Amino acid sequence: MKNDAQIDADVKISVIIPAYNVEQFLPGCLASVFAQTLKPHEVIVVDDGSTDGTAQLAEKLGATVVRQANGGIAAARNAGARRASGEWIALLDADDTWEPEKLALQAAAIRPDTILVYTGIQPFDDQGDRTAQYAADPLSVRKHLRYCNPITPSTVMLRRRTVLAAGGFREGAPTCEDWGMWVRLMPLGSFAAIPEPLTSYYIHPKSISASPEKMLAGLRVIMEPTLLSDCHGIDRWLWRRRIWATQLLSAAYIARENDLEGEVGYIVRSLLAWPSPFWQPERFRVFVVSLRNKLFGKARRVS
Repeated sequence: MKNDAQIDADVKISVIIPAYNVEQFLPGCLASVFAQTLKPHEVIVVDDGSTDGTAQLAEKLGATVVRQANGGIAAARNAGARRASGEWIALLDADDTWEPEKLALQAAAIRPDTILVYTGIQPFDDQGDRTAQYAADPLSVRKHLRYCNPITPSTVMLRRRTVLAAGGFREGAPTCEDWGMWVRLMPLGSFAAIPEPLTSYYIHPKSISASPEKMLAGLRVIMEPTLLSDCHGIDRWLWRRRIWATQLLSAAYIARENDLEGEVGYIVRSLLAWPSPFWQPERFRVFVVSLRNKLFGKARRVS
């Protein structure tokens, strides 16, 4: 049996960081990469048509830079995967960071049939940390991927050849390209999880995670060809309604947490899409809280 040092030596990881005008975030992001106890094989920053000094700073800080015209985050990840020479690729958004042991723990979790390893997250915004989110177990994740995405890209390490065999991330989708990838990878191998929140995930006003409409626009792109690809007839119709109900609930949460308009509208649409109290019954409690917030001012989230 191999010891940990032998496992580490066998795992060559290429870190891929899509970057578009992220000069302010790169120093912290790259510092967390270079501080890993398991050193990556290479660090690739894909400059996605930045107009600031992103590319020059990345090179100065020690990363390999791939330059391309602006094509979005999916195109940047795909370019990085094609350029990478490691057997594994670790995704990291430029405004996120890792704990030092993140890659080492993921490498130790790899088994012969493993194609994806993810961790928990520590969300934070400009007001400070939010509640840490521990990673769900892989069986639960596979069950829930039909209607929600519990895996954050910056937590993920992927087997490179499997990603390329699956066709890469779906380009042209404004969001949810990661969700679509996880679903397409499910039949190709096993997932593994490191429960601890080893990835710090920044939520800021311009981030996709703070925009319910961008999230829903991405869902429209991946819904039929990916999430419902194995459903037919009435089953397809039923799952479409359940997925919309779930994601409209997420949109309501996003609106609430980021002080956006439309919280009540999203949760009402969720209930109309799937009125049954047996599907995510918390939606009815969220509706009551959202309506109270609308009428009397924002209250503490109930979930």
